[in-house]
Amino acid sequence: MDEGGFNFDGDYGESYEALARQVIPGYLTFFPMFAALVEPDLPPGARVLVIGAGTGIELVTLKRVRPDLRLHGVDPSEQMLEIARRRVTEAGVADGVSFQHGYAEDVPAAPLFDAATLINVLHFVPDDGSKAALLGDIARRLRPGGVFVFFDLHGGADPEEHERYLSAWRRYWTIRGMTADEKRRFDARIREGIHFAPASRVVELAREAGLTEPRRFYTSLLYGGWTFRRAGG
Repeated sequence: MDEGGFNFDGDYGESYEALARQVIPGYLTFFPMFAALVEPDLPPGARVLVIGAGTGIELVTLKRVRPDLRLHGVDPSEQMLEIARRRVTEAGVADGVSFQHGYAEDVPAAPLFDAATLINVLHFVPDDGSKAALLGDIARRLRPGGVFVFFDLHGGADPEEHERYLSAWRRYWTIRGMTADEKRRFDARIREGIHFAPASRVVELAREAGLTEPRRFYTSLLYGGWTFRRAGG
């Protein structure tokens, strides 16, 4: 998979975890945070759909919090799936975890899931109908009332706000130890592969997909985290 400048089956996939820890504010604390938030909404043996399973960090976090959960991790990158499989196995939480190579649209439409997550994925998808399609694919695989956890890099409400936080984010990279050359290369990847949409647009698209009750529980620079519920519960 090559989303613009982000090749998840190449060098970016191999270095993703280290880079994420460096550039995403609160990366390591986010996963236990959202697990603590949604845990009461998950019935015993709940089925959770994880779109963009990545390095497996959210799979491991959820299983450690609730060993009874049945998790289905989906990712279009074979390399990332292999990293996730290895991480889950090494953590001793592989029981009840399944994997699928592909996209949300490839996940069987039944049985429905009790919850779903989309973390650090939507910003790679253009807002040309593709963002809406991805959110719709996820919503259709959630039971009515099911919880949806969303975390993403989004745009500012207007150009001035966007530039203010984007500039601050770039300075954050320096503070976190990124060299000038690393910053230049990462900035080029962002310009090519990130499709910013304001937070209001993201919430609008989620609502149109049938995901209601947006509650923002995380914000830091251009990153935000929300929970939603599938309509009809």
